Amino acid sequence: MDSQRRMRHEFEDLMQDRPLTDEEFRLLDALQVWPRAPWSVLGGVLGADPVTVSRRWERISARGLAWITAQPPALRESHGGLIEVDCAPGATEAFLEQVSDDPECLSLDVTSGARNLLLTVGCASAGAFSRYLAERIGARPGVRAVRANPVVRVIAGGDQWRLHALDKTESDQVAAAREQDLARRRAACRGRGEVDPEVARVLARDGRVTAQPIADDLGVPVRVARRALAATLASGRLALRLDMPRWATGWPVSAWYFAQVPSARLSEVGDRLRALRAVRAVFSVAGPANVMINLWLRELGEVEQFEAVIEQRLPMLHVIDRSLVLSVRKRMGRVFDSGERLSRTVPWQRTLREDAGPQAATYAVSDDHRRTGDRGLRNPGPPVR
Repeated sequence: MDSQRRMRHEFEDLMQDRPLTDEEFRLLDALQVWPRAPWSVLGGVLGADPVTVSRRWERISARGLAWITAQPPALRESHGGLIEVDCAPGATEAFLEQVSDDPECLSLDVTSGARNLLLTVGCASAGAFSRYLAERIGARPGVRAVRANPVVRVIAGGDQWRLHALDKTESDQVAAAREQDLARRRAACRGRGEVDPEVARVLARDGRVTAQPIADDLGVPVRVARRALAATLASGRLALRLDMPRWATGWPVSAWYFAQVPSARLSEVGDRLRALRAVRAVFSVAGPANVMINLWLRELGEVEQFEAVIEQRLPMLHVIDRSLVLSVRKRMGRVFDSGERLSRTVPWQRTLREDAGPQAATYAVSDDHRRTGDRGLRNPGPPVR
């Protein structure tokens, strides 16, 4: 029996390590454009039977190579920031274990250079953000320094990054179908769509979930779950996105750049950075650097190539520091182990208690944690990447 179990685990590990095929990349690119696209629509674009497309997605998601989640609506970024943390020797792993389950900590990178860690943090208010940094991050054993870079504006979020496995015509087909579906949903809701916080919590775990599982999870009739799901999707305030481990994308190298740009040229620079394929996210921040850039690259040597491109095309952008991402331990609520394999989910679900301290969580956490505070979404706005 133990031998059979070991063989099964070895087979699962082998399957997880198998590279994605071109057809699988095409499906994932289409789901980046429209995460809840019906299989019938994607089948028409991809030239495959809808059942085949559905099974293809099931195999990919079962291997932990992609998942669809909901990200917080970014309306007021001042309540979030990119936080640099320096840890004493030997203290980093303990810090990671403790902070990974914090719903305020949306993403967590282990980095090289002048900081050990770079956290993406989002809270319900500026006061909650300040308290979280002081009482939860700065007070942790082994933390030597904390530097906050409050996000002023999200210029480009991680949801805009594409695999580019589809051609433009195919991508435009999926986008057009997505817009038609949104218009239909809004008309059905008579323009009164709004985010249901309980539905948002379930969507953060599975962005393609249907009404029946939501009804089962919340203990409500299917018709109620269907109506709440429709209203949430019609609101346009809850962004859905497809995420992948960076090693599975074909772009396994990640880096952060800290740069200074004249304020008058920030919008121009942001637009030009967003057009570069390697750029995954761009934030305007309040710190020594006023722009932070996250890259995904095919190989380490492309770091120098990117800097050469920047020097040529954006001479007004001055790079003041850079860090390679050594390991991703959390991204938008998904926690990874040291090998960057999916471990568990900590949804970001928000409560309304803006005066609550860090122990009265600013977001409700996973099913293993108790939810506190009011039910709903208000003043959203952590950075997303």
